[in-house]
Amino acid sequence: MSAARVRALVARLTLLFDSIAVLALLAMMGVTTADVLLRRFSNKPITGVTELAELALGVAFFMAAPGVFARGANITVDMIDQWQPRWSAGLKRIAALLSAVMLGFFAWHMVGPLIDIVEFGDTSADLQIPKVWFMAPAWVGIVLALFTSVAVLLAGEIDSSRSEGAL
Repeated sequence: MSAARVRALVARLTLLFDSIAVLALLAMMGVTTADVLLRRFSNKPITGVTELAELALGVAFFMAAPGVFARGANITVDMIDQWQPRWSAGLKRIAALLSAVMLGFFAWHMVGPLIDIVEFGDTSADLQIPKVWFMAPAWVGIVLALFTSVAVLLAGEIDSSRSEGAL
């Protein structure tokens, strides 16, 4: 598969994951707003709103992570770019490699706790939501960010705003 096709595929997928992140943020804001309004006007708050907001925040954060890695939108300090601009592309590839290594490390070390949560059947306090639903988006987001970092390493930075045929 050519580098251009990899970039286009990753751009489409990151747009999908970014959309999921936006929907999770909207859900979090909606349930929080509804809780505040119901508490204020009818003195009947929504049970478990904190758990729902926590779950939505995790989904929003970790589904947005692949797009951050794809666009190179990580927080950076441009000290060398001003001094040696021609090194910029190589430094971005090194950063993608280091990101892939660290994300692989995180994903690998999350498998054990994820299995433990499934085996023990842990649930949240109010709504009894299985805790696996809180950790799974984190693991999936990290794995997707890992694949994105590898794609950036192999194909170069992805500009999702210019992708042809984006969703």
